[in-house]
Amino acid sequence: MSDRADRVTRIVLTVIGAILLAIGVAGILANTGLYASGFGRRTLLQNPAAIWIGTHSAWFWPVAAAVAVAVALLAIAWLALVISPAPKTRDVSIDGSARTSLRASALRDALTSEIQSYRGVDSARVRVVGDPQDPRLGVKVNLTDDARVAEVRERVEREALAHAREALDAPRMPVVLDLAVSTRSGPRVE
Repeated sequence: MSDRADRVTRIVLTVIGAILLAIGVAGILANTGLYASGFGRRTLLQNPAAIWIGTHSAWFWPVAAAVAVAVALLAIAWLALVISPAPKTRDVSIDGSARTSLRASALRDALTSEIQSYRGVDSARVRVVGDPQDPRLGVKVNLTDDARVAEVRERVEREALAHAREALDAPRMPVVLDLAVSTRSGPRVE
C-alpha cells in the first residue's frame, strides 16, 4: 500500500470512528434523560426524527438513496486506492540524492538471479517501488515443496537483501518478503 493510501485510510477510519463514537455517546445520553424526560422509554417510531421523516418522505428517501450511492462510490474509490499497486521506480538513488543512480531493472534482475540460485527456490520476483530517493522492495519467492523455509528466508534476508541495501547505501530500506511454496517440486536425488 502506498503512503497516500495509508494516509487516506487513516483519515477515513478516523472519521468513521468519530461518527460512531458520537452516535454511541448520543444514545447513552438519550437513555439518561438528558434530552427530554421519558425519551429513553419511547419506542423507536415515537420520536421527532421518525415523525419528521414520515412527513417528508416524498423527497427524503430519494435524497437518502443518493447519499448512499455517493458513499458506496467513495468506498469503491477508496478500495481501488488501497489495493492498487505502488508505482514502479525506474531509477534508484544510490547516495540519497539524484546525482548517482542505478536502473531499478538492474537491481531487480541482480536480486532475482541471486535469490533463484539458492537451494530450495523455484522462482523469485522482485519489484522496486516508491520514490527514487526512498525506494522499497517487494520480493516474492516461490519455494520448492522440499525447501527448508526458515533457512531460505534467513539466507534471503542475510545475503540478498543485505547486498541490495549495501549497494544502495540504504541500510534501513523497507522490504516486504513473501514466501510461498510452489506446486512444482524441486530436483530429487534417488
